[in-house]
Amino acid sequence: MGTIKTQSIRATIISYIGVAVGFISSALIMPKVLSTDQIGLMKLIIAITGIFSSIFSFGIAQLLIRVYPTFRENINKIAALFWLAMRITLIGAVIALPFYYFLAPQLFHIDQEVSDFTKNEWFLIAVFVMFYFRLLYIALFGYVRMMDNVVLDAFIQDVLTKGGVLLLLILFVLNWIDFTKYVYLVMAMYLVFPFLFLWYLKKNGGIPIYHHKIKFSKPEKKEFFYLASFGLLSTIGASLYIYLDTLMVSHYLGESQVGIYGTMYLFGVIVSVPARGMKTISASVLSKAYSEGKYDEIKNIYQKSSITLLLVGGFFFVCIYSNMASMYQYLPAAFEAGSYVVLFIGLGQLFDMLFGVNHEIIAASKYYRYNTYFVFLTAISGIIFNIIFIPIYGITGAALATCLSIVSINLLRLLAVYKLFGILPFTRKTIYATLIIGTLALIWIWMPKLDNMLLSILYKGLTFGIVYISIIYYLVLSEDINKMIDKVLRLTIRKWK
Repeated sequence: MGTIKTQSIRATIISYIGVAVGFISSALIMPKVLSTDQIGLMKLIIAITGIFSSIFSFGIAQLLIRVYPTFRENINKIAALFWLAMRITLIGAVIALPFYYFLAPQLFHIDQEVSDFTKNEWFLIAVFVMFYFRLLYIALFGYVRMMDNVVLDAFIQDVLTKGGVLLLLILFVLNWIDFTKYVYLVMAMYLVFPFLFLWYLKKNGGIPIYHHKIKFSKPEKKEFFYLASFGLLSTIGASLYIYLDTLMVSHYLGESQVGIYGTMYLFGVIVSVPARGMKTISASVLSKAYSEGKYDEIKNIYQKSSITLLLVGGFFFVCIYSNMASMYQYLPAAFEAGSYVVLFIGLGQLFDMLFGVNHEIIAASKYYRYNTYFVFLTAISGIIFNIIFIPIYGITGAALATCLSIVSINLLRLLAVYKLFGILPFTRKTIYATLIIGTLALIWIWMPKLDNMLLSILYKGLTFGIVYISIIYYLVLSEDINKMIDKVLRLTIRKWK
C-alpha cells in the first residue's frame, strides 16, 4: 500500500505540472497563434484517435490488471499475457481499418478546408498510424501498470505530451515550422511514447520472451473473454464520456467551433484540478478501509472530501469565471462566444467535487463494476443531451449537455453509495458552503473590472480570496482547510520572527 500511495503522490505532482503546462500552451498561447479551425483540427485528431484506440483495444488494459495477480508467480504465463496483448493490438488495428476507411472522411470533414493545411489521403494514413501507436500504448501501459508503475504514464501524458506541444508551438511562433509540419510533428510524438514503455521494460527485467508452448486453459480463456468484454464496455463508455462533446460539436458545427469550445472548456475544467490529488490518494486509503470493514472511516472520508472539495472548487470557480471578462481582452474576439461554455463546464466540475469521492468508494468495493455501468449509461445520456441542445444552443448546448452528464453520473453514484453503504456526503455545512459560494459568486461576477487586464484579475482574485477564506475559516466549514491555513500562518509567523 505504501508503494501505491507514493506512486499516487508522485503521479499527482506530475499531473499538476502537466495541467499548468497544458493550460499555458492550449488556453493562452494556442488561441493567439492558431486560427479556431486549426485548433479544432488538432482537438479532433486527439478525440478520434482516442476513441478508436479505446474501442479497438478490446479491454486489454483492464484484462491485464485483473488477471495479473493470478499469474504473479508464473513468469511464463506473465510473458504469455504480454504477447497476447501485442496480438490483440494488431488484431484491433486490422479490424478497425475498414471502419476507419469509411468513417474518417466524414469525421474529419475531408471536403472542408482548414487554414494552411490540406486534408488528403496522406493525412488520413498518418492519423491511422497515430491511432495504432495509441492502441499499442494502451496495451503496454496495462502491462507496465501491473508492475505498480503509474508514474511513467503520468510523466508521458502530462509532461512529455504537453511539453512537446508547447515546444512545437514555440517553433511555430518563431516561424521555424509551418502549421502542416506542426500537425505531423504532434502526431509523430505519439509514435515515440510506446517505445518509452519498451525501454522501461528492458531496464526492469527485460521484454518478456515469447514461448509458443505456453497455453492458457479453457477456463482461463473464458475468464479472459469475460474480463475483456467488461473492459471493452468500460473503455467505450469512458472514451465517449471524454471525447463525445468534441465529436458532436464537430458533427453539427464544424472544426472552427470545436476550436472555440475546446479552448474555453479548459478554463472551466481548471476548477477540478485540486480534486485530482485528493481522489488519487484517497483511493488507496478507501481500499484499505473497505478491506478492514471500517465503514465509519469511509463515511468520514466521504463527508470530509465533499465539503473540502466543494470549498476549494468554489474558490477556483469564482476566481476564474469572475475574471473571464478580463480574459476576453486577451483572447481573440471569436472566443467570447464560449463564455457560457466556461460557466457550464465549471459548474459541472463543481458538482463533481460536491459529491466527493463517490467513484473511489465504489471502485474500492466488490461493486466496482457499477462504475462501468454508470459511465456507459452517462455516455448514452450525453449523446441524447448533445443531440437535443447543440442544434439549439451551439457550443453552449454542448457545455450544458456535458454539465448534465456530470450531474447524472454523480446522482447515480450517490444513490448507489447510499443504497450499498447507507452513507451520504452532505452535512449541514454543505448548505452553508453552497450559500456562501453562490452569494459571493454573484457579487464578484458583477463587480466592475479594471481597464488593465492583469490588475483587474489581481484585484478581483485578491479581494475575493481574502473575503472567502476569512468566512470559511471563521465558520470552520472544513477542518482540513482550517488546519492547512493554521499551518501556513505558523510558518509565516515563524519566518518573520
